[in-house]
Amino acid sequence: KDKLLKYESGRSALYNCLIANDVGIKDEIIVSSFTCDAVTFAVKRTGAKIVYVDINDDLTMNDREVLNAINAKTKAIIFQNTFGRLGLKKQTIDKIKAKKIFLIEDCALSIGSKINDINLGSFGDISFFSLEVSKTITIGWGGLVKINNKLYKDKMLSRYFSLKSISAFADCRRFIQLWLSVLLTNLQPSFGIFLWYFLYGTKIFRTSSTYILPPKNIKERMGPISIELFKYIYPNFTNFYKTSRNNYKFLLDVALKLNLKCPIIENSNEFIVTPRIPIIVDKKLIDKIIIKGAEIGIETGRWFSEVPPKWELSNSRIHSHINSLKISNSIINIPCHWTLKKSELIKLQEFLIIISDLEIKKLKSI
Repeated sequence: KDKLLKYESGRSALYNCLIANDVGIKDEIIVSSFTCDAVTFAVKRTGAKIVYVDINDDLTMNDREVLNAINAKTKAIIFQNTFGRLGLKKQTIDKIKAKKIFLIEDCALSIGSKINDINLGSFGDISFFSLEVSKTITIGWGGLVKINNKLYKDKMLSRYFSLKSISAFADCRRFIQLWLSVLLTNLQPSFGIFLWYFLYGTKIFRTSSTYILPPKNIKERMGPISIELFKYIYPNFTNFYKTSRNNYKFLLDVALKLNLKCPIIENSNEFIVTPRIPIIVDKKLIDKIIIKGAEIGIETGRWFSEVPPKWELSNSRIHSHINSLKISNSIINIPCHWTLKKSELIKLQEFLIIISDLEIKKLKSI
């Protein structure tokens, strides 16, 4: 029922939120040190300076550090809801709004999550979501924006309707890319790697490189085929959320019984939906864990291992990042999205046991 603005990607959604609200070269934008370089890409594309701040042990942004980083140049704060948890305390959100600072809520890794029965994505002036392939809900590519503060509505709509949409041809090519990528991942043919390099090297496949700034006239609204697919699956989102959450709860319970360290454990007032479960492990075991996962067909994620993102770091300001750096050196993640089959959940359970055994052996060797 929400009126969502539909963009060709999550980073395009974020970039246009900033541009629509006059963010430019003289401004500073506060961002989590523990984040994806897609956020860096979107902010640096505006010309603004990023100010990176530290996180807490549960991957939320450090409220005190966020407030301390604010100065006269602060134009916006992007607070990140990492792996299904609200990224700032409600009191901090209220303090920021009282300062009239543009507050953007990053829900790329938390679509469907709730706190106190309120949907995440309802706390910022504007919130954005990602529908890209690694997220809880995907149509291959795409980003969404939800306007919560009517003061920003006119600027956002004016900017949105001034943009061009992805063509039906380009949209179709993206779906072929998604289908073929999934097929190659599942079948893993011996020639697959050569076909992969050929398709990307010849630019038949679209890349999501953060290192090439797109032209100002880029087509940034979602394409017609993607919109129709989104409309088709949207009524099922609630069911997808429930399944993802059940997968999360099942695997989290297994991990906790094995005494694995999970930075985000669902509280009684939360409904956590996340595409992946983060786990803290001994950093010396990470390479071995990744190899063991690959041997049984599980991709072990190392999201945000670069803290802060190195791209354009010389033109950014690190306000604080010590805890972010410590966590990034020891964190992995495993899938819990709604499409997992029962056999895959059992395999993930076995993988958690393998991780636990490696941790135990490491402790005994000390």
